[in-house]
Amino acid sequence: MLMPEAPTTRSKRQRATTVIVFVVSTLALVYFTFAQLQQLAGPRAIPSRPGVNDESVFTLHPEEHIFRQPTTIKRIFRVTSVSRRPDGVLKQVYLINDAFPGPTLEARSGDRLIIEVENALEDGEGLTIHWHGLSMRGENEMDGAAGITQDAIAPGETFTYDFSIEPHQHGTFWYHAHDGVQRADGLFGGLVVHAPSQAHSKSTVPAEKLLLVEDWYHRSAAQALDFYMHLGSFGNEPVPDSILLNGQGAFNCSDAVAARPLDCEQRSTDDISSLRLEGDRENVIRIVNVGAYSGISISVAGSSLAPLAVDGGTPVQRTQARTVGYIQPGERVDFLVQSLPDWQRDTHMEVSLDTTPFKMSNPALTTTHQFPVSWTHQSDLLANVSEVESERFDLEELKPELQQSSLMPREANHTIVLYTMTQKLSHLDNVPHGMINNTFWKPQDKPLNALHRDERDKSLLIPAIPFDSAHPLWVDIVVNNLDEEGHPFHLHGYDFWVLSKYSSTFNWGSYNPYLDASPPGGPYDLENALKKDTVWVPRRGYAVLRLKADNPG
Repeated sequence: MLMPEAPTTRSKRQRATTVIVFVVSTLALVYFTFAQLQQLAGPRAIPSRPGVNDESVFTLHPEEHIFRQPTTIKRIFRVTSVSRRPDGVLKQVYLINDAFPGPTLEARSGDRLIIEVENALEDGEGLTIHWHGLSMRGENEMDGAAGITQDAIAPGETFTYDFSIEPHQHGTFWYHAHDGVQRADGLFGGLVVHAPSQAHSKSTVPAEKLLLVEDWYHRSAAQALDFYMHLGSFGNEPVPDSILLNGQGAFNCSDAVAARPLDCEQRSTDDISSLRLEGDRENVIRIVNVGAYSGISISVAGSSLAPLAVDGGTPVQRTQARTVGYIQPGERVDFLVQSLPDWQRDTHMEVSLDTTPFKMSNPALTTTHQFPVSWTHQSDLLANVSEVESERFDLEELKPELQQSSLMPREANHTIVLYTMTQKLSHLDNVPHGMINNTFWKPQDKPLNALHRDERDKSLLIPAIPFDSAHPLWVDIVVNNLDEEGHPFHLHGYDFWVLSKYSSTFNWGSYNPYLDASPPGGPYDLENALKKDTVWVPRRGYAVLRLKADNPG
């Protein structure tokens, strides 16, 4: 249960008439569902996929956005579902405008986006689109969380998302389905917000590429969820079958399990579009983990990777390494790629899955896949990197570019304590449920934001914070993860500072500031707190997040 606050704090909250609702199901995009088993899937595929070496699937166009004034960008998205072979294995996937992944949206800070979404699905599925990482300030109804900010878009109907990007907001984002588990079957796309610039001419703008990387299941996400939400799974998350990069991969058909046959056409890396790096200017790669379960690590043979920013554009201290990881589902990282003395014109990128949380085996899975990379040519610009500082660095070790303690108070005004755990309870037929403070999310007949607080299901955990526009409160959210593996959490509408993380080797590792004299992970580090919107909370441990609660909804 949510541990009680001091009586004065609790009474103030009860008297508040205006609240910011922190919906726990929206806070917690806990990625512990989806599929391991494989099966033959549906009709023959439509023979449509990007051509070999069609590097347009990677290329961004910052020079078209960073020098202009804010504008209005209008798009129409038509969502359908057909059979495709992303990695050679036939599977039903979602398309947006006949593309998987969906079209990449590029904008700049201050732009207004008007996206008309048509649900052209034929099997009765509703859908919504969430714009992962954007603040949606004053536009909560455009956030795209089904059952919370809107009803799902019914088949045959359309919904127009109309919102503005804040003038200060820029970075690597993405959009994805937020109703059920459709995202794991391909209903997503990239969203990059470029920062306006006066520092470059068009000839010196870095070459930018967008990589949407994911673990991939040959079984549908709905079937995977059915498998997981079954007594026989014993609460073990299914293991993926493959890896995709911008919707492309190469599964080895001979690895398929005989008892679970696949409709598989053999692919090789020659069938995958090549990532082309340009030797005469800087190369920036924006990476999004759009997967369902696994963290990923990345390296480019013959090159160093230096992180520039995380999530919604938070600058970080640079360090060079050959390999970067792990990037968890929902997280984004921007890298500068530079060649080393052992560079090759034609090389490859390696993507590896974090197998730490896997509790089941999958003999069909190869945990490291290679994707083709080519340099246009070598030049003096890139010949200056003679060595790397380390073979590998972990994203958990990144620090902000500038000290952060001056940007927040020493202590918060309000603290929310959450406990998350996967539980198998007899009254829920002993099937695993992701619980937060012994509750789990259940949608009501109307979206949550259309219901008066008295009409909301009393069994739902919906912490609330008093809101005063003249004096918004500073809030700490303590997320305790009691599971045996870590989980990524995403907070809608906010960036937050990660003040502390801790994982225990011998007990629950939890922390409750209302009960504990001091945090087991030591004092909060305000100076090096990294600002993010998606955070990996370690196993048997906690993370403390701080934000200024000034975005009602």
